[in-house]
Amino acid sequence: MQSSVLLSLVVPFYHAADYFSQLLGSIEAQLTEQVQIVLICDGASDGSLEIARQHMASSAMPECYLLLCQHNSGVSAARNNGIKHATGDYIGFVDADDVLLPGYVEAVLQVIQQHQPDLIELGYKRFINEAAIAQSKARYLHKNSGWLAKDKAVTNVFKINQWFSWLRIYRKKIAMDFQFPVGVAFCEDVMALPDLYLAAQRLYHLRLPLYGYREHQASASFNVKAEHQQQLHNFFTALEQKQAYPALQPKWRHILLLNLAYLLYKLQLDNKSLQSFPVRLAQQCKSVVRKSWWLPQFSVRKKIQLAFTSYFFNRSRAKDERKK
Repeated sequence: MQSSVLLSLVVPFYHAADYFSQLLGSIEAQLTEQVQIVLICDGASDGSLEIARQHMASSAMPECYLLLCQHNSGVSAARNNGIKHATGDYIGFVDADDVLLPGYVEAVLQVIQQHQPDLIELGYKRFINEAAIAQSKARYLHKNSGWLAKDKAVTNVFKINQWFSWLRIYRKKIAMDFQFPVGVAFCEDVMALPDLYLAAQRLYHLRLPLYGYREHQASASFNVKAEHQQQLHNFFTALEQKQAYPALQPKWRHILLLNLAYLLYKLQLDNKSLQSFPVRLAQQCKSVVRKSWWLPQFSVRKKIQLAFTSYFFNRSRAKDERKK
């Protein structure tokens, strides 16, 4: 039994067998007694559960792992289950097809021990093949490292619209009831993480590339179903009507609405079976642009596209027809 856990990393997995061993290896290489790894099997039937069990059996520190099993309920329910059982002072998230880059655990624990921030933000690298990680570009949420002024930092986060849960580690006591929306499989991060920014007062940017994000065609980002789009549209509407995040600053709400509207617009463009742009969404996009035209955090080109979504949608379809 671990005596003093500073950091719990929540790792849901479902049909992750192709990459899971690589992730577990990257964790094992950095593991210390101050870290708890909460593995949640979300009804996987591809052998990844056996990979987890074999890894724990051969680990030099098996006491650092906690393995939970549940019926397939989705990534949000799995993360929530992990949060419930996490015993660390801080909680972070890891996707089963990614990797921890060298120095992740050491750097994060150092920040926790020396500074005790409410929220830690990390740098990362995108990769397709692990062999190319060293040459991959390091990406960051902010230009500055260390302590951040909250208003400026949060405005920037909303502007760049990168809501990956694994980019943040939060102090559990600032958001004891933090949860991801159950049943949502696309953009669940953007629906949940503003809660942490509302709760946090002390933000720290660890400007090091510590996380490896694997890009592949099986990722949820490449497999957006109609039901997922509808869930996102429902959240967009709730945010617009201030039913979601009523305490959100108007500036942050407007930036988030603009980004969500543009994402919904792009998803409609990608849906080749759709012959006309949805009237209600077109009206909402125009309304959001009208209320937020003054915001400098969003390009004029995108604002114009949102203000005239039906026109640009029809023009895109006409180009597609000419290519046939």
